[in-house]
Amino acid sequence: MRSTNNRTILLKKMMAVAGLIWFTYLIYHLLSVLTFHAGEAVFNAFYTWFNSSWIYPVLLAVLGSTIVFHIYVAVTRQLANNKSVGTTPYKKSYPKAIPRVIAWSGAALVFLFIVIHSVQMLSIDATNLYQQMQEIFANPLMWVVYGLGMLAISAHLKHSLSNVLQTLGICSCQFHKVAWLIVIIIMVGFASIPLSIIL
Repeated sequence: MRSTNNRTILLKKMMAVAGLIWFTYLIYHLLSVLTFHAGEAVFNAFYTWFNSSWIYPVLLAVLGSTIVFHIYVAVTRQLANNKSVGTTPYKKSYPKAIPRVIAWSGAALVFLFIVIHSVQMLSIDATNLYQQMQEIFANPLMWVVYGLGMLAISAHLKHSLSNVLQTLGICSCQFHKVAWLIVIIIMVGFASIPLSIIL
């Protein structure tokens, strides 16, 4: 029983680390796309360099493996929790304010958005990415896709950032206000790109 609990705790911590890797990438991605505001030459030059560097394939491999691991642990833990309902007492029950179907639908929407965004970015002509971005956000359908994606990511990020330090055993407290501030800054930064094109 103790070995099972230790394994569960270890997997939960590894899941948190995988999430932190994606959070770090999200910050990097935000800073890189914000070069859009510096103009076509700067934006295209940066992504021409990045897409041809050794960093690009390594980053894709790391992100791909960590998101698969993150999802695997999340799903298997939930299935295990479902089986043990009524037999094992949990210190922290599932939040009653958030119906489970809504929480999992949000997580599924985050994953779907990542897949759509990744396929879109990998399939477009990167020789003039600045122009491609303008064409993408000229389509009202993309406003809906990116809007829903950003809302889903915001909710997931807020929940994760509020609990990740506690999960890793670094701090027993939850930083709800700080998490909200980080989420707002990130989302405003990403929203500034399509808004600058639309307006």
